[in-house]
Amino acid sequence: MTFALTRPAEIDALADGLGRTGSVRVPLSQVWSLWTAAAPRLIGDAVQAAALEAALRNLETRGLLELPSTAWDTSTTPPLPRSVTIPAARRALRAKEWIRFPWRHELGWVASLPTLSDARLRELIAINTWLARTNGGTTSIVPVRYRSAEIFGDEKCLDGMARTNLFGSGRLSFDLLACVRIPAPLPSVLVGPGPDILVVENSDTYWVAADTLRNSHTHRIGAVAWGCGNAFPSQVAALGVDIGGRGPVTGTVWYWGDLDPAGLTIASDAATAAAAAGLPDIKPAVALWAAMAERPVQNTGSVNWSAMPGRDWLGDQLWQQTARVRETRGRVAQENVPAHALASWAHG
Repeated sequence: MTFALTRPAEIDALADGLGRTGSVRVPLSQVWSLWTAAAPRLIGDAVQAAALEAALRNLETRGLLELPSTAWDTSTTPPLPRSVTIPAARRALRAKEWIRFPWRHELGWVASLPTLSDARLRELIAINTWLARTNGGTTSIVPVRYRSAEIFGDEKCLDGMARTNLFGSGRLSFDLLACVRIPAPLPSVLVGPGPDILVVENSDTYWVAADTLRNSHTHRIGAVAWGCGNAFPSQVAALGVDIGGRGPVTGTVWYWGDLDPAGLTIASDAATAAAAAGLPDIKPAVALWAAMAERPVQNTGSVNWSAMPGRDWLGDQLWQQTARVRETRGRVAQENVPAHALASWAHG
């Protein structure tokens, strides 16, 4: 079947072209260019893609390349691999191969690294190829995982690399790769024209707060956001990007969660994250926390408050007001506070 579509000389020319790239991983766009040069008679022919697929299968059988198991481009018939791996290039790059590799000037620092794993070397070569293709990263800016998928065929690869010493001053950066890390969005709903927002810990409270405040117009709360439980500290950066489609928050960020160690740890950690990111302070919605101290205590005798989480964030007055809950080793869920307390807090 291979020779019905292709000629041996064309397959050999493709193999030579792939070998001359010096790359372990050759993306499909480059494979297409090499195939066009190897078999110019097939340009525009309906069987051009099928012939390329047959040639690649032939080279795989001969051990000259490796095809991926899952990363295939299904926009063509038949599907074609998003990239191919050249084993000979991998073997040639074994003994401190990164020292001899012809890096672009943006990656010249790689040659001075004392050690480098094979996996990281392949990733850096992929970045080198991308920089060459985009004239040093001259392309539109996209979110990190889109760029990672483009360069590696793996949307999470850059997440892992960003946690290593390959990223840093004078090394890799998201600026170099023309991408940005955008924080996970905070689910939010507009409830008025005011600049402030109320972030709540639990989803049912989010809906109650949204309904309560949306039906009143005598408060400063412009949006209610759901902090998604203990995910809120990792999503704090979204406050500086967009809330409810109105852009970064411009007023005060009020937070209200469960009156228990977990709820106060979330609040304290979120406040720390906001300060580190240069965002507005996250402040306790005082009257709502105080209202919890007046509600029946839940899970009495089973809650460990010994670490005194959130004491500094709550402040001395609220800490004292909520002492009864801690003394009984209990907790109070925010769902125990009736909706009218929300309205009273907002109006006040």
